Amino acid sequence: MKLIFEKSKEGRGLDLLPECDVEEYKLGNDFLRKDEPNLPEVSENDISRHYTELAGETHGVNNGFYPLGSCTMKYNPKINEDTAGLEGFKSIHPLQPEESVQGCFEVLQTAKDCLCEITGMDDMTFQPAAGAHGEFTGLMLIKKISRRKGRFKKNKNNRSRFSTRNKPGKRFNGRV
Repeated sequence: MKLIFEKSKEGRGLDLLPECDVEEYKLGNDFLRKDEPNLPEVSENDISRHYTELAGETHGVNNGFYPLGSCTMKYNPKINEDTAGLEGFKSIHPLQPEESVQGCFEVLQTAKDCLCEITGMDDMTFQPAAGAHGEFTGLMLIKKISRRKGRFKKNKNNRSRFSTRNKPGKRFNGRV
């Protein structure tokens, strides 16, 4: 794939901005470039095709298995973006009065009930955000469950460790 600069042809260009309708402000000479910026000269079609081709080169949730990265990118189908963009959701503010967001609460409660039923869990939370928040919450849940099952112990240096049911010498054969 060629770089956008390799697709550049002298004299090509585009003007997507409307004509300026306010007074132009002139910067002082101290703030102006000494040389013209090195920008590619391409048409609108060239730019559109270039970025579409770049998107095709990017491996992600739309063209294969993607085990790492944002949970939003991996697991939320595009239709969820449309749903989250509905008028009743997109304008909600975190400090809005509770009585004005009862519909949103109902959606969250219904989702929570469904997820608990599907997974067999007694409770769940939507609180951790994606990434580090979610991963930390998951680790804390694993730690709590492991403690309850007696599989989380302190060693002689008072450091936590997981114990396994495996034989010594075969510590991590897929079970923790």
